[in-house]
Amino acid sequence: MSDWKIVETVGTEEEATLVAGFLEAEGIPSRIESLLFHQEPTTFGALSEVRIHVAASDLSRAEELLAQRESGAPALLEGELPPETEDA
Repeated sequence: MSDWKIVETVGTEEEATLVAGFLEAEGIPSRIESLLFHQEPTTFGALSEVRIHVAASDLSRAEELLAQRESGAPALLEGELPPETEDA
């Protein structure tokens, strides 16, 4: 995974699957790395992390898309400009 970068760290494998699916729907391949330790009933720091990796060349676009997703803004196609706001 040397040319893959962590774009997001979440707490569950289900959430990681949703994030990875979102990125892949936007044309960005991703990989999930689960550090979850399933033998104990509680989580321990880094043993409770699930990481989503993307290719280094896709990192900035993936970060933009996840930020837009978090803010509730609609995702834009690559090269598409956001709609003008009324304040501008």
